[in-house]
Amino acid sequence: MPANPLTIPELDMTPRIKNLKLLSTYQTEFEAELVRGKLEREGIEAMIEAQDRSNVIPSLDYSNGFHLYVEPEDYQRAEEIINTPDDDLTDDMEPEA
Repeated sequence: MPANPLTIPELDMTPRIKNLKLLSTYQTEFEAELVRGKLEREGIEAMIEAQDRSNVIPSLDYSNGFHLYVEPEDYQRAEEIINTPDDDLTDDMEPEA
């Protein structure tokens, strides 16, 4: 089967996302970046994927949120970090259900 001519292999993140585990979803990119920065300061690599459906239905824009992914082996520690009671980053943020 020939490769998809619209996909640039070096930029195709689909295989990488499949190996990651969804940690949380945020309504804004700013919130997701704050949490990603905190995780990376703790030594956990994280990746954000925007669920942009505006090309299909423009009114949706980023309504599906910004998904934050981590390596499966980092998931439990990452979850503990973002759910720490004294965490000042997520006090004003509401993760989507």
